[in-house]
Amino acid sequence: MKISKSWRRRSAQQAAAENPNSVKALDNFPQGDITASLDETLAFIRSMMALSSDLVAKETVVRIQGEGRTVRIAVIYIDGLADKQLVHQFIMQPMAERELAQASIGCLEQFLVASNIRRERSKAKLAQALLYSSTLVFLDGADEGLTVSTEGWEHRFVGEPVTEPIIRGPQDAFNEVLRSNTALVRRRIKDPALAVEALQIGTRSLTDVAVIYLQDVAHPPLVREVIRRLQGIEVDSVMDGGQIEEYLEDNPFSPFPQIAYSERVDKIVAAVLEGKVAVILDGSPYALSMPATFTSFLFSPEDYYGKFMGATFIRWFRAIALVMALFLPSMYIALITYHQEMLPTTLMLSSAANRTGIPFPSFVEALLMEISIELLREASLRLPGSMGQTIGIVGALVIGQAAVEAGIVGPILTIIVSFTAIGSFVIPSYNTSIAIRMLRFPMMLLAASLGIFGIIFGGAAILIHLISLTPFGVGYMEPFRPSRWDHIDDSLFLRKPSYAMRFRQRYLGLQQLRRRK
Repeated sequence: MKISKSWRRRSAQQAAAENPNSVKALDNFPQGDITASLDETLAFIRSMMALSSDLVAKETVVRIQGEGRTVRIAVIYIDGLADKQLVHQFIMQPMAERELAQASIGCLEQFLVASNIRRERSKAKLAQALLYSSTLVFLDGADEGLTVSTEGWEHRFVGEPVTEPIIRGPQDAFNEVLRSNTALVRRRIKDPALAVEALQIGTRSLTDVAVIYLQDVAHPPLVREVIRRLQGIEVDSVMDGGQIEEYLEDNPFSPFPQIAYSERVDKIVAAVLEGKVAVILDGSPYALSMPATFTSFLFSPEDYYGKFMGATFIRWFRAIALVMALFLPSMYIALITYHQEMLPTTLMLSSAANRTGIPFPSFVEALLMEISIELLREASLRLPGSMGQTIGIVGALVIGQAAVEAGIVGPILTIIVSFTAIGSFVIPSYNTSIAIRMLRFPMMLLAASLGIFGIIFGGAAILIHLISLTPFGVGYMEPFRPSRWDHIDDSLFLRKPSYAMRFRQRYLGLQQLRRRK
């Protein structure tokens, strides 16, 4: 598998070459090392966080055994990021109850009962640890500080999928905490070959990113390419995986998604087991998986939790729904405008009678109805749950019936638009559904201009575009051209029984093709 490159990727690589450690260098933080003076260290922290009311800095003294004197110690953390109970239990309480053996940073490190303690001298790394919810401990007379892991921010616990509900299957979903998400993946893949590589994106947000893959299955050039593209991203902050999709895609001007995303743990785990690479961002409940093909956006996790015959049956209907969502309005426009002879006589007479008195041509009539449906769909998404469902159903019924009675549109078009909307709802991937909905309008324009020949031209153009896409060197339509028919284990039109699915997808260039040794 040859990894393709684009001008955006090369420019990102050049930027990374000019500053290969742009994020790790912590350019936005103060440079240099702290001194042995506790007063200077506290002044540095307070000046750096001058306008931060949530900064907590406590000074205390600890006795030195056998010397009869005390030494000053400062404890600094950010309220809301660090857990106050942990700070009190593992840092403040030992200082109040025990004596320090010597006035040295090494003795202080052994003095504390907390785990995950590190010594740091760099001002930049100490500041970063503070903003990462660690607690800083400084000893007067020591030119090093201690960072103690005391994470304790509020977060959403693991819950059910909201945007991808299914009838049967696991019901746990990712949340906004990176380590919780990686733990959910490891809970399902208890394999030492599972790699979780850490990166950071965003010169200001310093967002943690985990790249997950199976070392003995995934294609090594694919893994290196994904990491290289992530390292080449130069932005201030990243809040969600959708912000980096355009940096990772080979063709950002294509309406079709080239990277899959999901909040379902089982879906991402299945992609990793298939040999793909997953990317999880801290603060985002959605994980990315790549490379993605066109058929992968038409699959649902529950296809694999039921009988293979039922899954194959549903996939055929998804393919029909895709065709309906893309071509149904344009077919109506072409037949009504140019090719009435292709309709049965009874249907032609009925459609002509229904269109009597309609002041608009079929294209304008269909365009008005499609725009109304899109507006209702968007309105139902933005309103609260129960109200959104009400406006979607009642609005469609009221507007459709009123438009027919007013003679603005015909009843046949109302049926056509309804089936078109239903077809777009059947598509499991929201991004793919948006792409089909966008392409529906130019297809309608071609049908109004050239009739059935315009539809053929538009469909051929879309097909050529799909074939030309090669995300991460993999053909977007690759599953439709297998080298051998017995290699088709999982496709849009067929899903074999679980016991017969022996091979992973060959076009991924995997190190292990067989699913079972």
